[in-house]
Amino acid sequence: MKIKSNKLFWLLGLILVFSCETTELDLLVDPNVPSPDALDANTNLNYIQFQLAEFFEDATESGAEAVRLEYQFDTYAVNFNNTNASNSGMWTTAYANILNEIELLIPVATNSSSFRHIGVARIIKAYTMMTLVDYFGDVPYTEALQGNNGIVFPAVDTGADVYTAALAELDQALVDFASIDGNTPSFNDLYYSEGNSNTMPNWSKFANSLKLKYHLNRRLIDPTGAAAGINALLTGGNIITASSEDFKWTSGTSINPQSRHPYYVEEYSAANTGEYIPNYLMWALAEEKGAEDPRLRYYTYRQVGAFPTDEATLDNEISCWNDPRPGTYAAIDAMQPVPLPFCSLFGRGDGYWGRDHANSEGIPPDNAKRTTFGVYPVGGRFDDNDADGIDDNDGLQGAGIWPIMMDSFVYFMRAEAALFLGTADSDTAMLEQGIRSSMATVTSFLPNPGDFTNVATAADIDTYVNGVMASYAAATSDAERMNIIGKEYWIAMYGNGVEGYNLYRRTGAPGNLQPTLLGTGTFPRSFLYPNVTVDRNINISQKPGLAVQVFWDNNPAGFIQ
Repeated sequence: MKIKSNKLFWLLGLILVFSCETTELDLLVDPNVPSPDALDANTNLNYIQFQLAEFFEDATESGAEAVRLEYQFDTYAVNFNNTNASNSGMWTTAYANILNEIELLIPVATNSSSFRHIGVARIIKAYTMMTLVDYFGDVPYTEALQGNNGIVFPAVDTGADVYTAALAELDQALVDFASIDGNTPSFNDLYYSEGNSNTMPNWSKFANSLKLKYHLNRRLIDPTGAAAGINALLTGGNIITASSEDFKWTSGTSINPQSRHPYYVEEYSAANTGEYIPNYLMWALAEEKGAEDPRLRYYTYRQVGAFPTDEATLDNEISCWNDPRPGTYAAIDAMQPVPLPFCSLFGRGDGYWGRDHANSEGIPPDNAKRTTFGVYPVGGRFDDNDADGIDDNDGLQGAGIWPIMMDSFVYFMRAEAALFLGTADSDTAMLEQGIRSSMATVTSFLPNPGDFTNVATAADIDTYVNGVMASYAAATSDAERMNIIGKEYWIAMYGNGVEGYNLYRRTGAPGNLQPTLLGTGTFPRSFLYPNVTVDRNINISQKPGLAVQVFWDNNPAGFIQ
């Protein structure tokens, strides 16, 4: 009986212990899912800023491939299907790593009057929202990130409504900055180093430059409103106008942790080129105007100084060398003095080794001969006729940039607005300033120009600019003028496929882009929704194809290729 009593005593004790422990556990917060109150605003904003660079990387790849700023393998339908890795990545990064994190940040930052944090987060949010619309059209917004409120499958909002919401975020960001005082907490600014600024001048200029982009993209559907909006921004004067105000992500040179430009890592760190530079891009820089663009040797680096001449090597490495010229080139060739490139830049004979747009033939063993990325913008090598292979630690060791919104971009946008909307700018002056700003940024990227022989000189730049401006003065229609503005903008935006993709759909410029190799396929007026959302969200149905246009694109179907 005594033994039974002891067992009962211990049983009751264990019940009491576990009851207490259970009660305490009920009050604890799951360490894997911390409450919003535990969020550190500085750490969170650091993460958001970094994720913006990741988002831009994925977005720029798809856009750049479509407009020949990067090499596209195969047709549009094959390259941009719903399993496209870049588009799936940008979608996930946008919603999970940027917009969701901003939703968590703003309440916490509001409680501590962290107006710098809030304003920056709103600007990043607006850029992300606008880019999602530019790429996909109608996207979830109102119901997005509402899982805690029972919305598991968010429906899409119209692209126009999301754009309007993005503009409101930009306006509110400027209000937040105006609320900064001596007690406002600082933050770690990964773009402008304005973490302690009382006025946030460069972030404010970036916000207003995004508003300029907002109005310009909408000019086809609302020219009056676009003109008024842009003129108001010009009157205010608080937009990006100098290279010191460029909004860019700057890479480092560290290997562990890895901070180098991603394209440098893919090419130089691997000591084995995996990408091609598009033949059309190199042709535009090297041959189209009859003289080299001063940026050519900064944008690209040649590993060889000549092409093979024996047929066996050509058959193995450049199998298209003896193929007939595609008939789809004829119409474009007839409009210009220098024919489009086909297969390679053989005419020069000096090793600009690339690949045609949408060439889906088997990849040859030519890695050690391909032209690759140069010093700008990825931090690689300057082409000084070295003609040797690349290796890790070459050039700037990956200290490149993602050029998200540069001063030259703003000048070219202002040129377009002046041409078509009659805004308070001179299209001629804006065109010239855009070119000169791009030249200054690119050529200054080389920190030790005295160590090289073939750097661009002031005379080289003047000759180039004067040639473009003479062509502009001789143009007899706005379409011709826009094609010149568009080509110069397209060249200047190397490293940014987002603005190139928007420019091409908005204006059709550059008008002589190299056709797809087979001359088939539908240019993506918007991209398909990624399978990461179509397969998991019953309220999002896949589009019928790539021909679906975003809300601001009312250009005719098929007017671009």
